[in-house]
This record gives sequence, C-alpha cells and structure tokens, in this order.
Amino acid sequence: MRAFVAIDVSNVSIVKLQKDILSAAGWNLRDVKPVEPHNFHFTVIFLGEISDHDVDRIKEKLAGFQFESFTITYTGIGAFPNPAHARVVWVGVDSEGVQKLTALANDVVANMSELGFKADKSFSAHMTFLRAKGRPLSATEISSKYQGRTFGSDRIDKIHLKKSELTPSGPTYSNVYTVEAKK
Repeated sequence: MRAFVAIDVSNVSIVKLQKDILSAAGWNLRDVKPVEPHNFHFTVIFLGEISDHDVDRIKEKLAGFQFESFTITYTGIGAFPNPAHARVVWVGVDSEGVQKLTALANDVVANMSELGFKADKSFSAHMTFLRAKGRPLSATEISSKYQGRTFGSDRIDKIHLKKSELTPSGPTYSNVYTVEAKK
C-alpha cells in the first residue's frame, strides 16, 4: 500500500479561509482544486509503497513513540514553488508551533529511518489546502494580503500512519494506525 505518517488538522476555520481565498483571488474550480477538509494534514514522512510486513514494523515502532500534546496557531499564506507560479497554496504555523511540529516530525523521521525509510525532503510546517489543476497560479497578492494574519489554532495530540489511495476524483486517505499523545 502507498503510505505516509501525518498529523491531522481539525480546525474548521481553514475551510472558511479556503473559500475566502478562492473568492479574493478570483480563482474558479476549473483552475484550482481545494483539498477536502477531511484530508487536511501535515505530512511528516512519505513512506511510499510498503508491504504488509512493513506495516507491522512501522506500527511496532510507532507504538513505542511518546510525545506530549501541544497547540499550534495557523498564520500566513504561502505557495510552492513560489507565489508567482503557485502549484500549491498552503497555510503556515506560528514560530513556536513550527518548532514543536518540527521537533515531533524529526523524532518520527528518526524512528522511521531505523526501519530503513528516508525522508525525501526535510519537514516543512505547512498545510496544503489548494492545488493548481493545470497551469500555475499567481498567489503573490493573496500571500501578501494574508501575511501575518492568524486563522485559529489546533491541538496536536495524534500521529497517524495513513494509507493513500489515488482515485480519479482525488486521493483518499485512511488511518491505518494512530498514536495518541501521552496524557
């Protein structure tokens, strides 16, 4: 199965932000695909195609993983590869939240590397919520307009091993295994 480790996002104000940005930028659904709210997440490490044996090993490794819950605040809008030619539009996280998410991600990646999995890129504390369908979008004005603004907060208290199934209408993610923060 195609799998990754992720942290889910539960903040409903991101849905309103998605709609506000679509309207403010004048983008339509022919050009942009909003990420569905039930698919909002931070990718910690993409594992790729893994076997049933790998799933068991990953679950075992994650079962011993411990972390304390913490709060993050969503702030600012950005784009990859850059605002002038955006393929992805994302919401960022406050500096304290970035530090805590990055530390958690680094711990998870270190645990997964013990099983032979390597991160293809370093963790970036961003949550993708819009994707360009065809040609890149200009998100420069949007990025500037929302610079420094906050969009609510979230409690980070779970990490998931997720299965990703690619379908014609977009990806479907399901939780295979969940680790909760220690109480």
